[in-house]
Amino acid sequence: VIPEQYLYYMQCAWYELELADACRRRGEFGRSLRKYMSVVKHYDDYHEDQFDFHSYCIRKVTMRSYCDLLRFEDEVYGLPNYCRAAEQIVKIHLYLHDNPSALESDAEPDYSKMTPAERKKAKNIARKKKNAAAKGSNNSKSNDKSNNSNGGSGNVKKAKPHAIDEDPEGKELLALNHLDEAKKYASILARHAPKQISSWALQYDASVRRGKMLMGLQALFKMKSIDSNSHELFSRVVDFSQRLESRSCKCHDSSEEIISKEFPTLMDGKSLPDFLKAVVDTVKNNSLSALPMRTAVAKAMVDTGLGTAPSSISSLIL
Repeated sequence: VIPEQYLYYMQCAWYELELADACRRRGEFGRSLRKYMSVVKHYDDYHEDQFDFHSYCIRKVTMRSYCDLLRFEDEVYGLPNYCRAAEQIVKIHLYLHDNPSALESDAEPDYSKMTPAERKKAKNIARKKKNAAAKGSNNSKSNDKSNNSNGGSGNVKKAKPHAIDEDPEGKELLALNHLDEAKKYASILARHAPKQISSWALQYDASVRRGKMLMGLQALFKMKSIDSNSHELFSRVVDFSQRLESRSCKCHDSSEEIISKEFPTLMDGKSLPDFLKAVVDTVKNNSLSALPMRTAVAKAMVDTGLGTAPSSISSLIL
């Protein structure tokens, strides 16, 4: 067993989260998803193990511990490590849905369109990847041989068989429907961590991509009830307004009526340009405006065509 597998058996969530974050930053989305799913599996095990504890508490009449267990199980899917893993799972699946070409990074690049320097650099990167993959396979083979040799000798105690990870690179996870997976974990976060604005932000992101505009509107109002000045809320209100203007087909008549009646309250009854101008003035006049909010406003100005990137950056961020 490799040391990393021991940490999985010990349910060392903090290590797996850090490793998953590192893989995600390197663009190894399959392996990253695999590690995030390991953390999710730990919490699923906690939830299933409670059934053994029920009979134990009743038999031993430890009712105080039993009540503590019930409270813990009510909050198990809202604990920080689980929320962190689930949030990143949703973000990765949404990113892969928006950028399907990200999964084609392992394909052979087109060297004919590169300059000599770019071609040399690309070939070096491909060679390093090939050598790393070959080294990993050789290490696994040597580990298997050592295990077999230890098990075959009469003087050495035979090791217990262990489960083998059949998909360490997460290829099966990458083959899943990205929107369905994003919807699944965004719903869990919205149900078990409803006081976190990030839960509703991800619920919105998953809903609008599935064409569920009414669910997206509900998520916006939930975000507003948590923090009406959040940059995440602002950016999604602008996004929702743009989607309403550009969508090709409309929702059901009753849904359209609700959207047309309730959504303007999020923009103070203003049109999108007027709403943006009001927010820009507020941010400019308030020297204590947070950098994420300034960045979100600058991005919204560029996306809506109300400003260019250099002018927006210089007026709001620099």
